[in-house]
Amino acid sequence: MQLTIHFDDQDHTLYAELSSSEESDEITLLSIKRTVEEAGYHNLTIPPNALAEVLANAQQVKEGKVALKILLDATVSVVIASDKRQAHLTLTAADGGKPLTMELLTQAITNAGVSPALIDQEMVNNCFQRQSVKNVCIAQARLPINGNDAEYIPLMESEVIAAPPVDEHGVADIGSTHQFIVVDVATPLMRRVPATEGEVGMDVTGKEMKAVPGKDPGFTTNLTGTVISPDNENLLLADIKGHPVVVHNGVNVDPTLHVQNVDVNTGNITFDGSLEVKGEVAVGMRIQVTGDVFITGGVDRAFISAGHNISVGGGIFGEEVAAGTDEGEGEDADKGIQHPTTEYSIQAGSDIEAKFVNLANLQAGNNIVVKEYLNHCYVKSGNHVLLGQDSGKGIVFGGQCEALHRIVVNQLGNEAYIPTHVIAGKLSEVYKVYQNLEKELAARAREVAQLESILKRMQNGDQVLLGKIPLHKSEKIGNTITAIKEKMLRTQTLVDALEPEIELQKKAAIEVTKTIYPNAVMTINATTKHFSDKTSAGTWVLWGEGLVEQGNIPQETVTQEKKE
Repeated sequence: MQLTIHFDDQDHTLYAELSSSEESDEITLLSIKRTVEEAGYHNLTIPPNALAEVLANAQQVKEGKVALKILLDATVSVVIASDKRQAHLTLTAADGGKPLTMELLTQAITNAGVSPALIDQEMVNNCFQRQSVKNVCIAQARLPINGNDAEYIPLMESEVIAAPPVDEHGVADIGSTHQFIVVDVATPLMRRVPATEGEVGMDVTGKEMKAVPGKDPGFTTNLTGTVISPDNENLLLADIKGHPVVVHNGVNVDPTLHVQNVDVNTGNITFDGSLEVKGEVAVGMRIQVTGDVFITGGVDRAFISAGHNISVGGGIFGEEVAAGTDEGEGEDADKGIQHPTTEYSIQAGSDIEAKFVNLANLQAGNNIVVKEYLNHCYVKSGNHVLLGQDSGKGIVFGGQCEALHRIVVNQLGNEAYIPTHVIAGKLSEVYKVYQNLEKELAARAREVAQLESILKRMQNGDQVLLGKIPLHKSEKIGNTITAIKEKMLRTQTLVDALEPEIELQKKAAIEVTKTIYPNAVMTINATTKHFSDKTSAGTWVLWGEGLVEQGNIPQETVTQEKKE
């Protein structure tokens, strides 16, 4: 028998053909393999069953062809990700077929549309050497670099907290720690670093990826006591001498009034700016200012209202005019909580700080910070109520203490078991405002749709009067639509601002670092807990339908909540 090897281009298969011959050689497995190699297929691995079939046919002197193996060419696949940020390469090595060449590889990458500028040539070379790879990233987009928002850098401080002076007996004057700043005309107050446009990027196909420019609203409008430098549009200067107060993207300068005491010699003070009282505020006096109030000494049965902060180095004394129990309405209904009703109160748009407070009403837009104690006071804060700072006693007993977000005290109640109520969170009220605003947006949207329908009929040439609105009023309708849409934008801004506030309200908490005494009551987001036993330190939160100590919440539940 004569053995020949040949390749069929049609089916890409290598065949062994046996034919009769006068000069026949002995055919063995070794001779079959040698004949395959002599035909040019040195590194080809033939399946054993194919070799066995050829050998069997030779032994039976059976002519014909036997398929040895389908020969596979090397393949190249280049896939560009759907977002065009990466290109991936897959190679399969040749198995008896055409081998992979760098020319073939390069052409495939080019045909896929990958930008030459973004190809990782070192990685391509590495893949070529390996011959067989799967989903190897050979090109990555050059991502755009978004612009930076404008920065507003204060060049001064509104207030300096200094170490208190110590007298010859080693006693520190805690009331002298605050030193407010006064600036002169033309003092630099704030520098604006303009926003940047960013840098464009490129996807793997070479197309431009646009960058998001930074936001740059400019200095806040309607600032008082300041002016933009005529030589530098990015520099804010003081236009008057006064006390600077940093606000969002700007600084206000308030003229500041300095007095030794507020008493019969000064009379009541109403002032458009800030006030420094180096001594005391006497009984019955009234202070109303638009800026800050700094009082070195104490306040005795007086009324103080400030648009920003109130800082009292000493104590605040009020006077109980009548003590009552809330019955039948409000959050205190059925709780038996008493608090003083007094004409003497302290109200601040931002923070109130004091050493101690006795029988007084305090209301702050931001934080209320008291070092020693709150005694039978009615306290309401728009953010936190914090007691016991700087190693103070931090005791609340009697009355009612309310904060929008968090209350932190060392001791709640006292050994006399005086009824004491602390309240954190107003989620239901905030959410009600949120829902009302969304209803208003929906109503305005319906108005716009109706007016736009009327306007469209007018613009289409309908000569019929629409109700009492003649055609010549189409311009007025257009102006009304614009006005409503502007109002909707303002309302949407309010809705957006309430969303993070709702999330904060859900985290409202009351933290007691030492002891809770019987007759203390906690309320968090309208859910109440009464304490009838002496209780150790803990942080209470609303969990499910009740108030629980934070450390008692199952850890796996907390972990799951964070993931969500």
